[in-house]
Amino acid sequence: MNNFWENLPKPLIYLAPMSGITNKAYRQMVKKYHSDILFPEFISIYALHHNSEKTLKMLEFDDLERPIVAQVFGSEPDYFYEAAKKIVDLGFDGVDINFGCPAPKVAKNGGGCALLGDLGLSKAVIEATLDGVAGRVPVSVKTRVSYKNTHVREFASLISDLPIAALCVHGRSFEKPYVGAADLDCIKEVMNIVPFPVIASGNAHTPEAAKHTLDYTGCAGVALARGSFGKPWIGKQIKDYLETGTYHELTTNEILDAMVEHARLASQLNSDRPFVEVRKIMGWYVRDIPHASSYRKRLVQVDSIEDVEAIVQDIRREAPAEL
Repeated sequence: MNNFWENLPKPLIYLAPMSGITNKAYRQMVKKYHSDILFPEFISIYALHHNSEKTLKMLEFDDLERPIVAQVFGSEPDYFYEAAKKIVDLGFDGVDINFGCPAPKVAKNGGGCALLGDLGLSKAVIEATLDGVAGRVPVSVKTRVSYKNTHVREFASLISDLPIAALCVHGRSFEKPYVGAADLDCIKEVMNIVPFPVIASGNAHTPEAAKHTLDYTGCAGVALARGSFGKPWIGKQIKDYLETGTYHELTTNEILDAMVEHARLASQLNSDRPFVEVRKIMGWYVRDIPHASSYRKRLVQVDSIEDVEAIVQDIRREAPAEL
């Protein structure tokens, strides 16, 4: 087994899976700059059981994206076992279990961070997944600091004797999934409980914040999520800052070039409706540009690469002084 979690240089800097976001075009844009590991959108073990065409499409990837890991969610060990076998057969480099998603449609069915509410079931899910991969690829876990009355300390103690490759901890609770600073003390505490690498999630919106997280906790890496919105280069900026103490701030022209490149990738790699998927992503690129709101209103209606290029031309013409 190639345990890339162990073999890759530390600290790890990688793009976490996000529903509706980390499609093939998004992943390849981030990989162009820097991401040690990539994940498609997280997928349902039940959809995989039924060989959902949409789900299997989401799991398509190119070799340039390796190492690539599929993250799964659900609540029944038997389905996790089956999903793990299928993921390995599809050629993925690892399987990750989602114990962290706070979305109501996931948690209300016992999946995501709701699994923390039943520690016995949580352990059974991990054991079933380990049995499913049968030592062929590493199994990792993503979780949060707490779910209702269950704290990640209890979860970490429960799984500390399992052959898990890595544990990613999002430093916020189920009740406040995106509000406030990540609890770095909790992440640091988890590191003293488990023997495998711990990855921090929740604060890496800037190179400075990522460095603070790494320095404060001593963790093995940071997972990027919303911090990558409109900034696929954030991983490279973090890497450069850690290595040299400085990083390149992109000019507006460079940002616009990246936006057009992303739109082109989407038209080539994404589904039959690539610009439906990419509209909100295009809006993130222009959020710091003067008059951003007017451009976003147009970007959420684009249907082609030509539409995107026309808006970019208008931005360059209307705001040359700011470029």
